[in-house]
Amino acid sequence: MNAATNAVPERPPRLALALSVALLLVSIVAVAIQHLQLCGGCALRQGLFSAVAPGGVFGYGALAVIGWLGPWRLFPWGAAFAAAVHTVLVAAMVMHGHLCIVCVVAATLALALFVVMIVRSNSRLKLIAFAYVPAAILAAGPTSWALAHDEAMKKERDAFIRAIRDSHFTEGAADVLTIQVFEQDHCGYCRDFRELYLPRLEREFGPRIRVRFLSATATTWVRHTPTIVIETGLVYEGLPRDYSEIRSAIEAALAARK
Repeated sequence: MNAATNAVPERPPRLALALSVALLLVSIVAVAIQHLQLCGGCALRQGLFSAVAPGGVFGYGALAVIGWLGPWRLFPWGAAFAAAVHTVLVAAMVMHGHLCIVCVVAATLALALFVVMIVRSNSRLKLIAFAYVPAAILAAGPTSWALAHDEAMKKERDAFIRAIRDSHFTEGAADVLTIQVFEQDHCGYCRDFRELYLPRLEREFGPRIRVRFLSATATTWVRHTPTIVIETGLVYEGLPRDYSEIRSAIEAALAARK
């Protein structure tokens, strides 16, 4: 009778349930931040990290439901998996010099949740050996690939900007500032640039600027459209919310050419 009773999994403690809900809320905040960062631009290509926050909403939503309703036996394993993934993500970001506050908060909560479940568990070694360690190993591969891919995109972008900055102009175009706009089909923000911003720029700056429209899909580094590259190396990923922002940047670039 005692053995049968001990075999029945206990409901996770309130602290663990609160931590799982907190992780869900942090994931929702991360998704909202991603959306705000995309505001003003259409996504062209997304890296693996863009799926982390939506995946967190799904995963922590499921974990919170399991914690409240069951099956409770799965809850410690979910906590171990979450802690392992966050450990790998934060470690990789630190190694590559990329770190965000939301990521650190999520990792802290996930590790705290795992510690709470480890303390209460009668099978601590099993959780570590068969959940935490394998999950960390599985997460390390895609994380390393995603970071390497992002680094390669950044190098291509930097090389393009250097080429633009160092490019030579013909004698008659010495006072002309080149602005390159990468766009894609069915992008409302790209249309807004053509229909709202471009006419105003042409009225204000006339022949002093030259705008070239290029296909974003022909590149490997453009992530959002429109991506606006000013000859001085300034890059806007997405349409600036205020027209005066890009106008001021062009004025500064033209002044620097004198």
